[in-house]
Amino acid sequence: MANKDSWKEAAWEKFLKKFWDNRPDGNDVVEYSREDLEPFLSKYKKSGQGEIRIFHYGSEKIKAVKKRSVAKIPLSRQKWKLILHTESVKFIKPDEEIIFQPKNKLTDGMIVGVRDTMSRNTNPGETTLLAIANYSGIISDFYELGKAGILFTGGRQRAAVHLVVGTSDIDMSKAQIEIDGGFEWPDTVVIVEMKSSFNQENFDINQALIPLLKWEKLLQHKKVHSLVLLAQTNNRGIEYWAYDLEHNKKGLSNEMKIVKSKKYILEIK
Repeated sequence: MANKDSWKEAAWEKFLKKFWDNRPDGNDVVEYSREDLEPFLSKYKKSGQGEIRIFHYGSEKIKAVKKRSVAKIPLSRQKWKLILHTESVKFIKPDEEIIFQPKNKLTDGMIVGVRDTMSRNTNPGETTLLAIANYSGIISDFYELGKAGILFTGGRQRAAVHLVVGTSDIDMSKAQIEIDGGFEWPDTVVIVEMKSSFNQENFDINQALIPLLKWEKLLQHKKVHSLVLLAQTNNRGIEYWAYDLEHNKKGLSNEMKIVKSKKYILEIK
């Protein structure tokens, strides 16, 4: 753990020792609020704002969190719940590979932007990678949908769902989520979680699950898919790893599994 995050390790350890380790026997869901966090974060405050957001960001990587196998679920901007963490989805490199011929010719801006990042051995931003994946036809090819989809949602929004974990019904109607992009076809919707790295050892499954549950509820007449796209540039262009995730409704409500995957090579000449 980097030194800059050492305060988070200390704060999480103290917080979990009091709120999680001392929970009643058989209780695997613990609710806490902004007020509960204040005593643990007050000594670390410097700017006077934002420490709670920083405390929560990347919590799945914190040793104190990992060793207890817990996960954080947002209820609102003021309240959260701790639940037992389900087994992480492992994004193994797909066996199936395709040198993809774009259904739409990439624009000059797309090509120049990707070349610029390739020359500096960096990756384009996730917004760019997602736009190219849809416009080129990678998403529609993965789901056999013909032409590129229409972007209809994205950004911060309310979750507006209930999450059932074991025997607990967690009300997330006021929780805030963020969607990288949602694309629509006549009978299908694909909600995408975009990552600009193949290394997703600590992937938060709720980033894929909660948006899926929300749009399944809102668009019951359409098939809603949850797509996780991982992408990086190399000397050939952009390499995408695509994974279709399915909600395991027969098990715990916050479990997901990979149904299919494919690797796409989008050559940039």
